[in-house]
Amino acid sequence: MIVLDLKLRGVYGFDDFSINFTYPKKLVKSILGDEHLRGRERFRYKKVNVLMGSNATGKTSLGRALLKIFGYINTGNEALLAEMATGDEAFFQIDFVNEGYVMHRLSCSIHKADGLVDLHYLTADIDEMDFYERCVEKLCERTDEIRGNRLALRKRVGEIHSRFAYPEIASSLQTAGINKKELLKTLQAVLSTLDPTLTKIEQLHGAKDTFIIKRHDVEILIQEGKLLNREVLSSGTAEGIDVAVFLASMLSEDRMFYYCDEHFSYIHSEIEKAIFGLMMERVEDNEQLIFTTHNAEMLDLNLPKHAYTFLRKEVVDGRSLVTAISASKLLKKNTDSVRNAMDNDMFGTLPDLSGLNALDRGWPDEL
Repeated sequence: MIVLDLKLRGVYGFDDFSINFTYPKKLVKSILGDEHLRGRERFRYKKVNVLMGSNATGKTSLGRALLKIFGYINTGNEALLAEMATGDEAFFQIDFVNEGYVMHRLSCSIHKADGLVDLHYLTADIDEMDFYERCVEKLCERTDEIRGNRLALRKRVGEIHSRFAYPEIASSLQTAGINKKELLKTLQAVLSTLDPTLTKIEQLHGAKDTFIIKRHDVEILIQEGKLLNREVLSSGTAEGIDVAVFLASMLSEDRMFYYCDEHFSYIHSEIEKAIFGLMMERVEDNEQLIFTTHNAEMLDLNLPKHAYTFLRKEVVDGRSLVTAISASKLLKKNTDSVRNAMDNDMFGTLPDLSGLNALDRGWPDEL
């Protein structure tokens, strides 16, 4: 599953938002290897995406929107789309590739008040010499082929395989589909790095999807996706369990879209960079990873500039607008530093501290 372009209006607070995940120029050398559709070298897409921005710029909301759209494609449940609408009217448009050499475009206007959904579906075959912009010009209307059948879109597109990781998404760990030996090995590696006192992790035989994490005479259980007696773990270690599940899934599942949202708030930055490096290695052909973070040290990694996108929020004519800015749009030279550009606020994404600076610096008269 590959997302190529996304437009949102009136969705989770986004107003006139767009983000593109393609790039025009072939790179001679890249740590990410080939970033193109397998078998279509000119059809280039950003395989790994580091998404950065201040608080409340929409990094989590972007993941939520994609999750709902994928859910609609898989189930045909229009209620999922209505849940995205901030007000009475909402709109989204997504270009993507799933199975085979076909680009799909799904456009949808959502009228929340009366529950109406106006859907348009278009496709374009991806020929051997095609790139994204050429396929946009070739799009043909296919809406009539999916009307009247709730699962017709899924039959045309194929099932969307995706994995999202952020604390608000689910009340349990999503272990279905993950090779249990791979999960055990990854849990051991991640948790022992986060907390050396966790001496042993093993699967409980005879019990369904149950793992035991041992610390001396204390046992912490993961049972059917539920983390029991969580209170004995630090916040970072507990968060690391979900990170390990996410990482293990990248070796166990195919044709996936991955969205990892700020899962390292309580984890040391060096560990975050190391785990992100492992994630990059595991993104296969025709897969895609979006990784959101506040960690500026991620900008020091040897990634192509187009791998970095910054979200900026501005108030324009009383409206709150979020803009996605690709680092490659502003930084053209090989010697340009993404880290220096952010430190100098070239992307306009550093937080405004004027409100804090306006506070009285002296002690209050009365405590």
